[in-house]
Amino acid sequence: MRLLFWRKPKLEPNLEAFNKALIYSVYGRNYDGHDVAGDFRSLFNREPALGQRVLFMLLTWCGEYDGPPDDNDALQRWAGKREVAGSIKAAMYAALPPTREEETEENVREN
Repeated sequence: MRLLFWRKPKLEPNLEAFNKALIYSVYGRNYDGHDVAGDFRSLFNREPALGQRVLFMLLTWCGEYDGPPDDNDALQRWAGKREVAGSIKAAMYAALPPTREEETEENVREN
């Protein structure tokens, strides 16, 4: 029993392995805007209270609720973060583009 607790567990995250796992989880898949928006919406709306808190923190980290800084370098960083916030909001709230199946059905109905 003493041997189980003799070594301290390794608490340092392996960021390289984490990033590789993320890349390989989506590599080679054909995602369009509809898929991305659906993923965001299902993730954040699964548990609405938790989704709101996480979305609020992400947008806060992206400078969504901050005013523009006076310093030019800081302004450029702020603008870049706001661009990320805009992408997140677009995935969450923008109207979804029609899926390929919906476009095909519309074309069949028109002809």
